[in-house]
Amino acid sequence: MSETKNENTVDAEHEEHHHRHHKKKSKLKPVLYSVMAFFLSFVLFLLSICMVLRFTVFSKDYMLGIMDHKGYYNMVRNELQSRLTDLVHASGFEEEFAVSFANGYDVKNAVQNYIDSFYSKSSTLVDTTEFKQQLHIAVEEYAKLKNIEIDTETENNIIYFVNEAASIYVAQISIPFFSTVGKYIDTLNTAINITIGVLIAIALGISAVIFFTNRYKHRRFRYLCYGLTGATLATVIIPLVVSFSDKIDKVNINTRSLYNLFVGYFTNFFMYFYICAGVLAVLALASFLAYKVYYQKTISR
Repeated sequence: MSETKNENTVDAEHEEHHHRHHKKKSKLKPVLYSVMAFFLSFVLFLLSICMVLRFTVFSKDYMLGIMDHKGYYNMVRNELQSRLTDLVHASGFEEEFAVSFANGYDVKNAVQNYIDSFYSKSSTLVDTTEFKQQLHIAVEEYAKLKNIEIDTETENNIIYFVNEAASIYVAQISIPFFSTVGKYIDTLNTAINITIGVLIAIALGISAVIFFTNRYKHRRFRYLCYGLTGATLATVIIPLVVSFSDKIDKVNINTRSLYNLFVGYFTNFFMYFYICAGVLAVLALASFLAYKVYYQKTISR
């Protein structure tokens, strides 16, 4: 009789301990899933940044697209013409010479070759070889047209003029802020692709743990919604802060062409954050709707 009583007491204590352990575990689960949702939002935020960089800073097509959209090539040609006009006035040439040469020179091709050099890591300098050759020929033809004898002194003056014009050409074609980051583009290109792959794998892993370790479907979608919503808010904060600060439009750049390029480049750059935030918001909304559907099914049973 005494042994049976002791056994019952032990069983009761064991059952009570099991109940306390189960209760503690059930309280711990929401905390763990909330932490995973936080890490999911952080990983997706980092992934958004990397994706924006991949399709803007690390994309030659993005830069060339902005140049086309902003009419950059025509602005550079007009500025080159204006500065060459000042130079020909000082050199005794007629203004029509500068206008004719600037209009005939393929500025668009020169700028595109300059951009290509960064992404092909061949050079970060403006190549002046073709420009000098064409200008030298144009000056000699102009001299013959005006019946100017090309002696040694005249040839030296032509060389000096061509070199001065080449300096102007370099200043117009080169992009200072792009030159600063251009040397890192090829070096980091592989790294950014690997980082994107790793972040996608981590995000899918966390999502899988949340999804397949939850017994109830509505809880799966609830924590996924938490993670996606957090990532959406974090991603959209960056362009909002920049927009409200109004720093882009107030940047001080000497030439109109570079100013328009800079503003267009970074305005579109931050627009990509809105696109990423939009995609995340749609996924968050889908998760929320799925949560509501499964939650209603659960409480109606």
